[in-house]
Amino acid sequence: MSVINEWLKKQKKLHFSLIDPDKQSPEEAGEKARICQSYGTNAIMVGGTTVSSRKMVYETVVEIKKKVSIPVILFPNSGKFLVDNADYLFFMMLLNSKDYRHKFGEQLEGAIIVKELGIKPIPTGYLIVSTSSIPTTVEKKTILDKVGNDDIEKAVKYALYTEYTGMHCLYMDAGSNPQQPISNEMIKAVRKEISIPLIIGGGIRDAETAKQKIQAGADVIVTGTLLEKNVESVKEIIKGIK
Repeated sequence: MSVINEWLKKQKKLHFSLIDPDKQSPEEAGEKARICQSYGTNAIMVGGTTVSSRKMVYETVVEIKKKVSIPVILFPNSGKFLVDNADYLFFMMLLNSKDYRHKFGEQLEGAIIVKELGIKPIPTGYLIVSTSSIPTTVEKKTILDKVGNDDIEKAVKYALYTEYTGMHCLYMDAGSNPQQPISNEMIKAVRKEISIPLIIGGGIRDAETAKQKIQAGADVIVTGTLLEKNVESVKEIIKGIK
């Protein structure tokens, strides 16, 4: 059983807070993590599309772990930024990338590093859903087999591929600060076809939207950009989920 399944057995639905090391000092990141834990978040994710310093990732994790008792999960954009002081790692395949580096290359290079550092990997299918007319940061960083908000059949195919290849969870992401979140219809369709945990992120800015995504079938809601702008807003998101 995957670690996320174990967490879901204890709490029916989960919330993860995503902190980008490039957006604030390590000390500020630690304080944000402390506040998020006080609101009931279940894990702190550390990473982002534009992370550029392994030292910053390491120091950010140090400060976060000083302030929280919940798990810290790396959300890496490259094997170069892996550190040994986090609890877990989303070992991700960017499912709909056409770029070999983002689908397999970074994973091949990073696998031996994960082994050497002793980080606990969570095998994860990562699917970018394009919900905006303006490309998000992650969409600019790779060449995608575009999955639009109405491409439900294609999303289901990627979801089934994720489960059938033995990955532990599916993380569907609309990216950083998208115009809208992944549609309830897509989440419902994917949830109907797979049994592994379903993580949803991107564009969830209020409690009602978070509640709708949970009711549609999400197991985990991720808050990132909203946390950067106003950490207090995480409190209402978590209320909507739980």
